[in-house]
Amino acid sequence: MNPAWSQNLFYFLAGTMAIMGLFSMVTKHILRSAIYLMVVLFLSAGVYLMLDAEFLAGAQVLVYVGGIIVLLVFAVMLTQSSALIEDHPTIKRKLLGALGAGSFFAVSVYLIMQSPLVNDPVVTAETASIATLGKTLVDSGPTGYVLPFEVISILLLGVLIGGSVIARKEK
Repeated sequence: MNPAWSQNLFYFLAGTMAIMGLFSMVTKHILRSAIYLMVVLFLSAGVYLMLDAEFLAGAQVLVYVGGIIVLLVFAVMLTQSSALIEDHPTIKRKLLGALGAGSFFAVSVYLIMQSPLVNDPVVTAETASIATLGKTLVDSGPTGYVLPFEVISILLLGVLIGGSVIARKEK
């Protein structure tokens, strides 16, 4: 792909993701928020495809879009409470949310700036076989990916429990 097209496509995806993320945060309807979040997650899979990380893009769509968003939509559709559909957070909750988001952003920027990709932009990718990739995915050492998979499983368990709590009938 032409580098100018690639750069323009990235800016389009990033800008659309930022706008949809903002819409997801400011809307008062939880179902619309879920739809905006689903668009953001699909577009981030598009960014992974631009990086030639097809496996990661597929995992993004399967795990996040296919798992979390579907559970959220089912939880919303199972509830008949209008209080859950239109949430009116207090100023304290808004400030705590802004503080949490700002802290996450600051830590993310710090970690990205410390990344070897920023300090050494010419990084070569090693070609590996499927067997090597499989061993790396289940390796618990510093180069393995067992911890991220465990974190994702805990996240999905929390979403499942949260969806069950939201969907249960109140007495």
